[in-house]
Amino acid sequence: MAGKTLGIGVIGAGQIVRRHALAYRAMPNLARLVAVADIDPKRAQAAKEQYGFAEACTDHRELLGRKDIDAVSICTPAGSHSALVVEAIEAGKHVLCEKPMATTLAQADDIVAAADRHPDVIVSFVFQLRSDPTHRRIGWLIREGHLGRALVAKVCVRLRKRPEYYKSVPGRGSWKSDGGGVVVNQAIHQLDALIMLMGRPVRASAVMNTFVQPMEAEDTLLGWVEFEGGALASLDCSVCAQKKEFSIDIMGERAGVRLTGDPDSQKFQWPIFARGSAAKKAIQKAGLKAFPAPPDPKSKMASLKKTIAKIRKKEWIPPNTWGHGPHVQEFLESIVAGGPAPVPPQEGRRSLELATALYESAKSGTIVELPLGSDCRLYRGMDQYESPDRAPTPVPV
Repeated sequence: MAGKTLGIGVIGAGQIVRRHALAYRAMPNLARLVAVADIDPKRAQAAKEQYGFAEACTDHRELLGRKDIDAVSICTPAGSHSALVVEAIEAGKHVLCEKPMATTLAQADDIVAAADRHPDVIVSFVFQLRSDPTHRRIGWLIREGHLGRALVAKVCVRLRKRPEYYKSVPGRGSWKSDGGGVVVNQAIHQLDALIMLMGRPVRASAVMNTFVQPMEAEDTLLGWVEFEGGALASLDCSVCAQKKEFSIDIMGERAGVRLTGDPDSQKFQWPIFARGSAAKKAIQKAGLKAFPAPPDPKSKMASLKKTIAKIRKKEWIPPNTWGHGPHVQEFLESIVAGGPAPVPPQEGRRSLELATALYESAKSGTIVELPLGSDCRLYRGMDQYESPDRAPTPVPV
């Protein structure tokens, strides 16, 4: 597809459509917005007018049947992801789907199987932290040994959701519709980043509860993970907090790093902790040389461009280095190059697998071994859970 501008369709015109539409519009040499589909005709029409789609429709099958659409973004609620991804693959469309890829491992494996049947179709999932220079920089520092062997990590995902958030959409925060609560909906990006940084999980354990929020699934989960090679990580996730925090701390044999920031703004800090200022500066210099800092979204030039756009009564389109831009660009470039996908189905499955292991541990009171297959008690979801017929393994305190 070298030299071709790809026709883009988006299924789902909720809040997340903005990030996809603006990212595609920031790359007119690679993509053009053709159609948006949503079961709500008013929402579909509003997205068409606001973001510049050529057409709007209420049936996603109409969109998938269009010959002028080469790729689709799936921006619907999590419970519909797997069926829509499989349908798009079977229609021969390249697919970029929002997180999580599915609500159960069984659904995730349906996607993997469909992608295997159509190897020429690029299928990827939105884990945009993988495209973020700061996260890539930390991964490089770990792989290159600048921190020494990675020993311990700590993931913290804390925020406060209003009760109206869960009441506004039927099934939000439920096991069937969303696949879970804070872990699979708010912390899934950090789980994916943790796997990217620390490697393959081999054991997991957790406890969870629903303290405050009007939801079926968990609003709080605490857990731990052991990785291949012996490294450990703790998890602290809640939507009941008074203060927002997204962070990943990594302690190595020689140095440590704290990755913190708001994923919505895609701006992260990465202070290094080492013995002596010289060692700290050397690690920082090496990391910045390998992965330079991205432009500051709050720079004076950005503010000026926003102001000019407002005066001219035009929508300001962020550059392709912001928000979903880098991830969408990698998806488009992978289509042009014929692969590989930025986050293919098997890779997208890994964070869902870890979330499922944490849920199974919290439900059963056992330590769960990974990888998980069809014999996992939560393979088809919490509503299909079968209690273990053996005494649970004591969870270490």
